[in-house]
Amino acid sequence: MTKYEAQYKELLWKCMINGVYRKDRTNVGCLSIFNASLRINLNEGFPLLTGRKMFQKTFDTEFDWFMNGETNIQRFKDAGVKIWDSWADENGDLGPVYGYQMRNFNGAGGDQLQAVITSLKNNPDSRRHIISLWNPLQLHQMALPPCYLYFQFFVEQDRLNMFVVQRSGDIFLGIPYDVALFSKILLYIAEETNLKANYIDIQIVDAHVYNNQHDAIRKYLDQETFQAPDYIYKNGALSLINYNHGPVITAKVAI
Repeated sequence: MTKYEAQYKELLWKCMINGVYRKDRTNVGCLSIFNASLRINLNEGFPLLTGRKMFQKTFDTEFDWFMNGETNIQRFKDAGVKIWDSWADENGDLGPVYGYQMRNFNGAGGDQLQAVITSLKNNPDSRRHIISLWNPLQLHQMALPPCYLYFQFFVEQDRLNMFVVQRSGDIFLGIPYDVALFSKILLYIAEETNLKANYIDIQIVDAHVYNNQHDAIRKYLDQETFQAPDYIYKNGALSLINYNHGPVITAKVAI
């Protein structure tokens, strides 16, 4: 079992055993802990869970949607990925969420992704390599305010590290795919800046498991785990090598 999956399992156990019951907007209820952290080392392989099967099409599609600053779920529909269906309006729109804020902050044309890449190339020791997705001025236009809202990058010789802040994290359903997405973002920016992707540190302010997930979580925690898959990332494409995994384990999304 990788260090990442060991941390992840420990976080699930902590939520289940020590989590504080909280009501939430979904009315499902959850067990939450304050200020959880994960550290992912991309030198150990690509960080996919192995105790249950994850689907590359899901995070590949979300990566393309995010990086292109899209606000409609048509890309997901074309790929047969349903993760945003419950929040989109009748036209498939989500409002100015996630990638929109990265590529066109507040509708004012600010491309934070390109600005960070330029900054990393020209001033690698800067402490201002930041992408912010939280825009209070447009929250009322969003179907769901962003859960991951802050990225900061740190150059360490020829390596690139990434720090992420999440205001909220669905540990069982959301976080595994968030980690895969963040990893692809780091790999993309590292390639664009001729650096090597290294560590991702994630802080989750409200880490939680929903009350309708407990059976699925216990099933996952009982599964055998494997070594993380090796990977090749070149010219913007991710290839996974030897991804061994357990069964598909599903749970209902709290909407």
